[in-house]
Amino acid sequence: MPQFSLITFDCYGTLIDWESGMKDALYNLTKNRNLSLDIEPLPERYIEIELEIEKQVYRKYSEVLGLSIRKLFEEIGIILTPQEERIFANSITTWLPFEETTGVLRKLKEKYKLAILSNIDEDLIKHSIKLISIDFDGVITAEQVKSYKPSHAHWKRMMDFFKIPKESVLHVAASYLHDIVPAKELGFQVAWINRKNEMSKGNIKPDYEFRDLRPLISLLL
Repeated sequence: MPQFSLITFDCYGTLIDWESGMKDALYNLTKNRNLSLDIEPLPERYIEIELEIEKQVYRKYSEVLGLSIRKLFEEIGIILTPQEERIFANSITTWLPFEETTGVLRKLKEKYKLAILSNIDEDLIKHSIKLISIDFDGVITAEQVKSYKPSHAHWKRMMDFFKIPKESVLHVAASYLHDIVPAKELGFQVAWINRKNEMSKGNIKPDYEFRDLRPLISLLL
């Protein structure tokens, strides 16, 4: 059994079902506009846009959400109102955890310290943590470090906070680009929660790869 003492997690897409939450928010936007629009392909393009915006100057994530949804709809010829952009941005506070999230984390909490490393604002993450119903030992946000993953700042702040060897940390995440690559670049062991059975888009390989969080229990307990 690996000898870890701290398990760190990305939040959205790993613990919180961001894709379902985003699709619901997009559906509500189009429904209120009486638009007939295929929602299914939009989240993938949205993430591409969001990454482009995050590479620019640091902005709070609530602003990134608004700018990203604005550009997404502009590409399909629809101009959103500022109110619609805010409604979409605020919807992230209601996006639900995956069905296994809370149960798995409660089990792991019996033995390990748990932390979140997320591209999010302080006020927004509090709502998601309340939905997850777990008392995390640390929460590192983009607002704290003034940058977004795949930048390395989240991990550096985490190490300053916990002051433990890298070998004692396992990072768990769903995004290959945002989390798996930078964590491996920094020398951490990683578990890729590859929920959609995607092919890795690079040469960096995760130490573990699972379709959801459940196998972490047999790996770590």
